[in-house]
Amino acid sequence: MNEAAQFLIDGYLDDMLTIEQHEELSAWIRSSPENASAFAAAVMLHDRLRNELVISGERQGVSPPCRSAGDDATGLSEVAVTRRADALPLAGVVARRRSVIALVSTASLICVAIVVFLKSFGDNPAVAAAGEIQRLIELNALTMDRTYKITVEEAVLPRRGPSSEDGRPPKAPMDGATLYVRDGQQFVLSRVTDAGPFVTGSNGKVSWAVRPDGPVRYSKDLNRFNRDLPGHEHEMPLVNIHDGLERLRRAYDVQLLPVEDGESSEPATRLLVAVRHPKERGPRRVEISYEVESGLIGQMRFIEMPYGPESLTLRLTLLSEDLLDERFFDHESHHDANRRIEVE
Repeated sequence: MNEAAQFLIDGYLDDMLTIEQHEELSAWIRSSPENASAFAAAVMLHDRLRNELVISGERQGVSPPCRSAGDDATGLSEVAVTRRADALPLAGVVARRRSVIALVSTASLICVAIVVFLKSFGDNPAVAAAGEIQRLIELNALTMDRTYKITVEEAVLPRRGPSSEDGRPPKAPMDGATLYVRDGQQFVLSRVTDAGPFVTGSNGKVSWAVRPDGPVRYSKDLNRFNRDLPGHEHEMPLVNIHDGLERLRRAYDVQLLPVEDGESSEPATRLLVAVRHPKERGPRRVEISYEVESGLIGQMRFIEMPYGPESLTLRLTLLSEDLLDERFFDHESHHDANRRIEVE
């Protein structure tokens, strides 16, 4: 057993785990029979030592520690009971018959305890939501190309509070834009302006911008031309699903809506709703619609997403997961060969 797992088990026995740590321990227990056995053994030892401490107290005329009704149900919530084996003389304290009865009782208790432990996570909405986010992160970790259509439902001006974009030229319109992403760091954002297409992107090595006119610019700074991506200001860029989901888990209250059964030929879907914690940065609310079984995210909606001086309510709809050309994320694929190129 590694130190991290031991720390979580110790915290559980001392009733000191946070919701996130509870979820982490639950996932560790579920991951293998060996882990479940290790957890049961640790709890059994904890309970055995507690029993010996109580029995030793009774033999010396000391009242046993008080137990709550909740402790009677699980037998696992003793507070501040030491587990140092060298402080408790286990051998010879109790008669053999009493030890056998205690062992059988404890074994039954552990079986019930694990069931109660795991069931409690399924009944806890916050823990269930955290677990579902982790599942979505894992299911969307595969390297693939995704193409999204961006629709702006509402734009509010001015946006409250200062922005790193203050004093910079206005951004190109986002409504009707197409976003292509690959592997987090690679993206192409294509927008339509009155002067023609305005395309920005990165191939993971350099970032670049192809304006309707003037020279093509590129930089080794990967953040140089991502300022036009909604959410980049507040740590939720749209090009990285993994980072976006992690941000939701850390800074948002997440709720899972009931599963919606599709038509006979369509998979069941579910809506995940996240509301930002006070004083955190980013869109006020995020809604993610995805296929339950595959975890495929079909649509993401961001309410009051910071975008320069504005706050946008925008929607990303998945258009395709088709593989794009190998050089699609290089700037050369998006302008004529005779365009002037400048390095920044």
